[in-house]
Amino acid sequence: MRVFALVMRERSLTRAARSLSIGQPAVSHALARLRSELGDALFVRSGRRMEPTEWAKAFYAEIAPALERIDSSLVSSRAFDPRSTDRTFRIGMSDDLQMAFLPQFLASFTERMPNARLVVQQANYMAAGEMLDRRDVSLVVGYLDKLPAAAKTRTISRVGYRLVMDNRNAEVATLADYCAGEHALVTFAGDLIGYVDETLEQQGVARDVRLSVSNFAVVPYVLRGTGYMVTVPQYLAAALANEPGLTMTQLPFESPEFDVSMAWSPTVDSDPGERIVRDLMVHTVGGFRPQR
Repeated sequence: MRVFALVMRERSLTRAARSLSIGQPAVSHALARLRSELGDALFVRSGRRMEPTEWAKAFYAEIAPALERIDSSLVSSRAFDPRSTDRTFRIGMSDDLQMAFLPQFLASFTERMPNARLVVQQANYMAAGEMLDRRDVSLVVGYLDKLPAAAKTRTISRVGYRLVMDNRNAEVATLADYCAGEHALVTFAGDLIGYVDETLEQQGVARDVRLSVSNFAVVPYVLRGTGYMVTVPQYLAAALANEPGLTMTQLPFESPEFDVSMAWSPTVDSDPGERIVRDLMVHTVGGFRPQR
């Protein structure tokens, strides 16, 4: 069952074997026995990935909570040594948080648990709840919505926005300057309206959004040498301001704010390793202080 669960999460026999510290043939043999016992193919190869059958997905949904409870009981019943553990921790973070905080978090993680492994998956408010439900990750961090009812949550910080653009662009000193400019928008919904536009609408004005992209990583390339400006969370703006040719300024109106939170499965609430990961995340993200 544990081999099956790891292949479900990893979609790879090689990575599952590595996580279990066994050879790949042993993983293949275990799956072969399980296929014979359960009467289903369980996985089919698609390129380099092992894709589960529909039956395997339903089966995993049934057994995953029980396996997590067993793992949690085993972990809590024995002493945990962060210096020697070689466990793999899985977290989901939105890409703006990864850009701003992952290097610092990784340094703290490696110092605290030098032999542990970390898997970071890209998450957003639309996917985070499902990622927890599927047990793809044990922790999600970002602006969170529609979480599983049983999920544990904690607000880390409350965040505003800043304006970032090419440093050769004209100064944006007034609300009229802001609305007259050409804007790029990062949105996971694939539209041209964001949280900031709702704030502007309340003031009876609108900005000119010319470009919508689905991730923050492309923002520096979108801004350099163009007239576009982008309004992003202040922690990301501070990171982007260190990029050559870009500058950050405050918004010429009162910035809306949102909560950066983390959520985790109750099955890992008392897990000592997971608690370390959560504490490090609070220290890293919650420790950010915006520039004025």
